[in-house]
Amino acid sequence: MAVQNERNLLKRRDIDALKTVEAAFHSGPLADLLASAPELERRSDLTREEFEREYRFKGRPVVLEGYAAEWPSVREWTFRNLAERCADVPVVVDSYSSAAARTTTFGAFVDLLEENAGSGAAPLYLQEWYYQTTAPHLAADMPELDIAQYDFRRDLYGEAASTNHQLWIGQQGGITRLHQDAYSVDVMHAQIVGEKLWHIMGPGAELLPGPGGEAGLDALCTAPDTRLMRFVLRPGDVLYLPALWFHRIELLSDSIGLGRKCLDEANLRAHVRQRIGELLALALNPDELRVTHSELFEVVVARARALADRMDIDLSRLRQ
Repeated sequence: MAVQNERNLLKRRDIDALKTVEAAFHSGPLADLLASAPELERRSDLTREEFEREYRFKGRPVVLEGYAAEWPSVREWTFRNLAERCADVPVVVDSYSSAAARTTTFGAFVDLLEENAGSGAAPLYLQEWYYQTTAPHLAADMPELDIAQYDFRRDLYGEAASTNHQLWIGQQGGITRLHQDAYSVDVMHAQIVGEKLWHIMGPGAELLPGPGGEAGLDALCTAPDTRLMRFVLRPGDVLYLPALWFHRIELLSDSIGLGRKCLDEANLRAHVRQRIGELLALALNPDELRVTHSELFEVVVARARALADRMDIDLSRLRQ
């Protein structure tokens, strides 16, 4: 997992690489290309069989327009009524930034959102909230997706771990920087409140250093494997993004979305290898992981703890 062994800047998680990639979305050839990037295909009234035949089995991303429009969460949720239902639930705000991350309650988080609005301060973001562990009463408002039933995590980890979904709740202007989701899982993201602008790139996209060490943005923009696309996810829409597609998200308004992972059995071996590798790195060499995942170390730890909790594993029994 050593950062120096990965030449593709899109895959690196050290601070310098993250800043370089994010800056490319704001100026230069990649930013220019975004204006003419094609829209991801949108489909409505798609059956489960059509979804599997036309998209899942072919590894093609798609927006399923209005697929979750009848969910209680889509029809009823607001920031304020969620604050009333989850007032004292502990959450970690801005967990994707080691400098900004802090623990508070969900009720206090919503108060902070209201105070922060229009202040000019950086947008607040609650990322990867494993609500089923701390606020399980919310689950009924987000029914299971019929198109997600191929998720092999149910067989691998058990029923509880396979429904270990996350809520993403943040303020207009919030950004999740370009990344691939870990563990070779497919992404299904249901938009509940507000709108998000997504930029995606194919799994084969590469941003390599040039002869002088500069990022090769021109090569990234012209390579067929980059497959740059953009789209807006609106309330009730569900995104299907196959494993290892890169994605970057910008909140166009105050937003709530549900992140739901799916493990295709075809990716089982890669998934297990990556999971075991990360857990071994945490157990045997956490100092190196702090370097290679400098901004995300605490997130990696939180993921491991959440999985252990859902699998009823007592971490207190593990020796140092």
